[in-house]
Amino acid sequence: MNTFFFGVYPYICLVLFTLGLVFRYLATPGEWNARSSNLFAQKSLAIGSYIFHYAIIIAFFGHIIGLLIPPAILSAFGFTLHVHEVVAGFVGKFLAPGVVIGLGILLWRHFADRNVWATTVAMDIVVVCFIILQGLTGGCQDFMSDFNVFDTVAPWIRGILTCRPDPALMANTPVFIKLHVICGFAIFAMVPFSRLVHFISAPVAWFARPVIEYRRRYENL
Repeated sequence: MNTFFFGVYPYICLVLFTLGLVFRYLATPGEWNARSSNLFAQKSLAIGSYIFHYAIIIAFFGHIIGLLIPPAILSAFGFTLHVHEVVAGFVGKFLAPGVVIGLGILLWRHFADRNVWATTVAMDIVVVCFIILQGLTGGCQDFMSDFNVFDTVAPWIRGILTCRPDPALMANTPVFIKLHVICGFAIFAMVPFSRLVHFISAPVAWFARPVIEYRRRYENL
C-alpha cells in the first residue's frame, strides 16, 4: 500500500489533472468558471470566501517554497532550516484554521440557503469536504506534532517531480501526514471536474475586486 500511494498514486492524480484540464478546455470551454453563487447570501459568501481564499493561496505557495525548493537554495538566501521550521509552524497556525473556518462557512451556506443549494452539485460538497480534511490534517502538524517533514515529505515530493520517488521516505510518517498528502493529490485530480478549475486562470484581480451589489430596478418587483 505504501508503494502504491507514494509511488504510483501521485502520478495517477497528476495525469487526471493534466488530461482533465485539456479535455475540459477543449470540450466545454464555456464551463471553465467557478459557477459563482454571489447572487445569493452575499454576506456569508464574502466572509467565507475571503477567509478561505487568502488562507488557501498563501498555504499553497508556502508549500511550494517549503517543500519543492531544496534547502541548499534557501540557505543561500539566509533561510536556514531552523528558521524555515519556525516560520512554517507559526504561519500554519493561522492558515489551517482559516481554511477550515472559511470553508465551514461556505459549506453551511450551501445547506442553509435554498437558492445556493439549488445551484449545488455533488462534486461541490465532495471538494469542500476534501479541502476541510486537508486543513484539519495540516492543523495536526501545526498544533499537535513537531514531525520533521523537511527530511521526509520534502525530498519525496521533489522525487515525484524528477520521476524518482522514494516511497520508503513516507513509510514512517504519521498517519495524519499520509492523509494530508493523499488528500492533497486527490484535490488536484478533482480540479478539472469541479469549480476548482477557475484557479488555473489565476484570477489575481479577485482580491482587489469590490463586492458586487445587485438591486431591483423597480421597488415593488
